[in-house]
Amino acid sequence: MSIFVQWKKVLSTFALTLRPSERKEQPEDDGYDKQDTAILKFQKTINDEEIKILVNRMREADENRAKDDDYKLNYQQRTTPHEEEDFAPLPLFTWVNEQLLNRSTYRAYLDLVPLFHPEVSIDEDWNAEEKKKIYAFLDEIMHTKVFNLMWEFLLEKKLVPDDKFQFKNLLFTQWFGLYTRSHGHLGSSGFEHVFIGEWRKHIVEGQHYWLRFYSLEKQGHINYKGWLLHDKNVAATIHYDWRSHHKEIGGFLIGSSPEFDFSLFTLCFNAKRGQNACKVLIDEFPIHVTSFRVEHKPFIGTSYPVLI
Repeated sequence: MSIFVQWKKVLSTFALTLRPSERKEQPEDDGYDKQDTAILKFQKTINDEEIKILVNRMREADENRAKDDDYKLNYQQRTTPHEEEDFAPLPLFTWVNEQLLNRSTYRAYLDLVPLFHPEVSIDEDWNAEEKKKIYAFLDEIMHTKVFNLMWEFLLEKKLVPDDKFQFKNLLFTQWFGLYTRSHGHLGSSGFEHVFIGEWRKHIVEGQHYWLRFYSLEKQGHINYKGWLLHDKNVAATIHYDWRSHHKEIGGFLIGSSPEFDFSLFTLCFNAKRGQNACKVLIDEFPIHVTSFRVEHKPFIGTSYPVLI
């Protein structure tokens, strides 16, 4: 039985928007499934070299990524996760060529940002207009070379459907299916966690996309406080505050297109889930992607890059 057939059985038991009486059954706190036996068993058949070769091809095909002269970074001083002092009086991003944002996948991503509330205790739901924007984003992503390289690989491994419509619906479920991180409130999704960022109490959770960080920093909502690790202009692990919420250890790739990050995290979630399980090289720098699903659910709980 293929992993995708198992996914179909899981998906058949869930509605994306749950009735109030069902909300209490959703996982509290992180609720990540770290004993994801089906995928953990299957991923042993996919070797790390296959993943590295694929991601290198995806990187080369990423026509929409920012070039080195499209942005300028100012890392300033190194810090530690629990340091309260600000070691970076200036922003991380000195400058970004915003002509990038006129490209179709960037526009489609930015159209989604207003749909989300960072506070996980605020219920969310997708009305017809919001679903239209989500599917428009998926359509743009699915037209790219980067995405199709990833899809071909997952098809070869029998991890996803070969029908475009079915795969799009699977992506909607995995990335935009709503679940709770706060006392039954359906205020979270994989996409919000990874590409938008969330607030729980005084903590920033997720927020693993560079453009979101740049946009918030430009608006004056983020106070960058220093770096923990960085691989030149490929990826960074940093310390910052988002309004009154703290991110002790935050990380993202730098300058990558929406389709690259979305495809990379989709690949790792479906083929190499687990702590540091998805081992890749980006511009020769080793990066491990950690991905978990929500416990007993088909939704992405988290997916993020870890600098090695």
